Amino acid sequence: MARLGRLATGLLLWRSVPALLRLAPVLAALMVTACVGDRVLVRAPTAPEGPPARLAVHELPTALLSAQVLPPGPADRDDVLPVRAVVHLLFSRPIDPLTLVPQHFVLALADGRRIAPVGVFLTAGTGPGEQRSVALLIAAPPAAVETTDKANRTVVVTPPAEPFSVTITGLLHDAQGRVLEGLASDIRPSGAPVVPVRAEPGPPAVCAGRGQTLRVFWSGPVGRAASAPSPSPVPVVLRMDGTRGPAELLAGPVRPMLDLCAPGLASVRGVEFAAGVVVDERGVPAAGGALTISPGA
Repeated sequence: MARLGRLATGLLLWRSVPALLRLAPVLAALMVTACVGDRVLVRAPTAPEGPPARLAVHELPTALLSAQVLPPGPADRDDVLPVRAVVHLLFSRPIDPLTLVPQHFVLALADGRRIAPVGVFLTAGTGPGEQRSVALLIAAPPAAVETTDKANRTVVVTPPAEPFSVTITGLLHDAQGRVLEGLASDIRPSGAPVVPVRAEPGPPAVCAGRGQTLRVFWSGPVGRAASAPSPSPVPVVLRMDGTRGPAELLAGPVRPMLDLCAPGLASVRGVEFAAGVVVDERGVPAAGGALTISPGA
């Protein structure tokens, strides 16, 4: 009975305490818990782990640099069908020859028609690692003939004109596996001279002891003229130190790529060609031009 009396007295005393004072112990416990929780959640600042990672340098995509139609050369005339013209394509990187299929190319004619080449090959004279020039063979059409239309009028059916544009519509790949589908270019007509398109540093061994090697790519096969005028025009190189000088054009087969030897120690930044430095397969002088040295592929 004494215990029940003391419990009843304590309960009466607790009820006599104001409500806010009765909540004080609970609030104090919550504040302590919150402080401990804050200390657990807050992390000490960490030291930087080093410089930020560099962004990857994006390489330029493989490009179709030029396209030119020319009469067939000696190596192009003997095909399954008679060949009337060849469209020479120049790419910025070597092409995988296993992906060369005629149906991967579409040629647009001036009369609105679209045709595919009857054959497609790496241009004659290109070697491993230099396979950037592709030849599209265009079949010779039937000779012009007279016929009659629906109104019984006599009309002459003429052969189609030269193609003026080319588009890659299939899964052509370069040598590193990049897909080139969708590339397109206007086509230089056969009446226009072959032009220099791109110049790069060449293999040092080619001009060992004679200076720096420069490799120049053209819009069609070219070579040194059999009988050059006197004085014969020569390529001129521009060096980083501001000097200029002649370069030696190396002899070789007729192909879309020629090598030059540029004497001197200063790096070459450009090369200039006068008209007639080289000729195409017909013996027509190539056009002149100035090129900046591009990095190798």
